[in-house]
Amino acid sequence: MKKFFVFLLIVITAVFAVSCEETKATPTENTAQTETNAETQTKSAPKKISGIDVSSYSGEIDWKRVKNDNIEFAVIRIGGRGYGDSGILYEDKLAIKNIDSAQKNKIRAGAYFYSQATSEKEAEEEARFAVNLLNGRKLELPIAYDVEHVKGDTARVDSVPYSESVKFAKAFMEEIKKSGYEPMVYIGEDSFLKAEDFKDCKIWYADYKQPYEQEFEILQYSKSGKVDGINTNVDLDIMYE
Repeated sequence: MKKFFVFLLIVITAVFAVSCEETKATPTENTAQTETNAETQTKSAPKKISGIDVSSYSGEIDWKRVKNDNIEFAVIRIGGRGYGDSGILYEDKLAIKNIDSAQKNKIRAGAYFYSQATSEKEAEEEARFAVNLLNGRKLELPIAYDVEHVKGDTARVDSVPYSESVKFAKAFMEEIKKSGYEPMVYIGEDSFLKAEDFKDCKIWYADYKQPYEQEFEILQYSKSGKVDGINTNVDLDIMYE
């Protein structure tokens, strides 16, 4: 009988020890799970990055200094269409140099075309013109369609009905997409266009008052920024990734 009680005592002690070990392991496992969840949330949190948009009006740009000023992307004017009846297409004289130099300095590049199209045919022509100027270059960001009200001058698009302007923008973007590039549309206070008519499109939005809520692909938030390597005021942009 004495041996039986000794054996029973040993069994009870062993069971108690195992129970304690399991109890001790639980907080560690919970802590590990919490740390994993925190790490996942950190990884999924979007990162805000700074950018600019430029044209030949920005002058000669030192892209190395721009990169060192924490600029990560640039939307560069590739060309446009002139005013008047002729509506001559033109290349931004610094476009290709800016794109090549930006990418050389590890700055992601996109492009935009300043449109004055008065028909879908002209909008498609503008898209092909922009693509041809790129001559096979790869872009990290989309090519944007930009049509704006002109202050102090008469633009070809002044008499175009709004519904037609929407058609022209979509025709441009469809042609860009056919060429293997990603399209985008510029919308802001000077633009003819409204965001609600481009819900299925990537939007580059200009707003100098409201905070960026990650609703758009890119936000242009200032027209008077200062960036090292650029001697003029420059448009400032942000996006999330």
